[in-house]
Amino acid sequence: MTTDSWTAPSIDDRGLLAARVADDLDAYLAVLARLDVFVPRREADQGSKFGLRRSVVKLNQLTVYGQLNNAIRGTSKSALTVSQEYDTTRRGARLILPVYTRALLPAERPEGVYFQRNLFPAWVQDLAKQRQTMQLVVNPGTPEERELNVGKAAHWMRKDPQLVGGWSNLRGTIRTVYNEPAQGDLARALACGAHLSVTNAVPWNTMGHAWLDYHSERELLSQWWGIEGPVQWQNQVDALLDNENPQPVDLVLGIRTERGAGVQPSGDPAQDTELLTQAVDAWCRDRGAPERLAQEMTDIAQWVVRCEMWMRRDGVITPDAIVATQDSWDWGRCVNMARWGLSCGFCDRTTAEQIVRHAGNLCARTYADWGQMSAAYVLGRVIKMGRQGNPEDSYRESLQLHRALMLDPASPYLTVPLH
Repeated sequence: MTTDSWTAPSIDDRGLLAARVADDLDAYLAVLARLDVFVPRREADQGSKFGLRRSVVKLNQLTVYGQLNNAIRGTSKSALTVSQEYDTTRRGARLILPVYTRALLPAERPEGVYFQRNLFPAWVQDLAKQRQTMQLVVNPGTPEERELNVGKAAHWMRKDPQLVGGWSNLRGTIRTVYNEPAQGDLARALACGAHLSVTNAVPWNTMGHAWLDYHSERELLSQWWGIEGPVQWQNQVDALLDNENPQPVDLVLGIRTERGAGVQPSGDPAQDTELLTQAVDAWCRDRGAPERLAQEMTDIAQWVVRCEMWMRRDGVITPDAIVATQDSWDWGRCVNMARWGLSCGFCDRTTAEQIVRHAGNLCARTYADWGQMSAAYVLGRVIKMGRQGNPEDSYRESLQLHRALMLDPASPYLTVPLH
């Protein structure tokens, strides 16, 4: 295939294409050494469904959702180990395993196959340790295609460790694929979930595919969201989109606006905290709120003032600004919930897009600009997630995301209008 009428669909693919055209194996491996790739896998009990030219290569109890994926998601959850098979083919006498970059995944997957996400350098070294003998073919059928020997690729990674990246290098990076929407309503809506995309090292503007990293996504939904099937997934989508039944943090922010309790920051956090906690206490007394709820709302009020003080200090919001609603925290997560639903087979592409667009429309109606929306996400993340652990650590992580999205030229917040 010639490159005359073909455009590489991502920055990473441009690097692979340039190295392939130059026939520079070192440059080709240097791109892969910092990249995540997708490998076709199938369950062991589905082998009879495949044609005679398909071969079986088993992976003996390797971690499917283990330290690599834990690192990218920032979790120490236990690993899920599953014995599965690579979906290999034959090229003459050679056993071939296709390897894909995200932007060049096949539109249609083979029957019964899902695509497992791996960090290429660590994965290829694991293959070499198992003495796997198949050849890898990267992005077959494209001008980037190159066949690699497992042992030689693993040796290159060990020989040049300074060129090898990890999940930590991919996290926090704004990634874009050029063969999916980069402008328009869908792109705008996808950008509303960009905080989590950047956290998970996923291109901000991709919807993904069905059965994409299926086992890891199922495990994530089970462990972090308690979702085991499509009904629970739909219930969670509905809850994230629901702003008719406010949660405690929403109540606190609403009380502040309704009662004018610190709506105009005084510059004295202690005074603003006292005003807001008094307003919350009065609201709870007026409505006979349960003691546990009242205590939680008081704690939230204190953290709201503290977090906003940090945000003013760091330029996330202006000196006289407050965050009126943290809804973008839920709506941004809903964008990603739609992606996960698609990858796990809980919904089809059309349904996933409808959910994404709905969340995007809510964000556009609620926030004046990306900066305001991102600040609301930061506050929501610190109050709802940070208080379960270390709020200051959560804030520092959120601040890095905010700055990347507001300053990086590759960010949709600088290229896609919210309105």
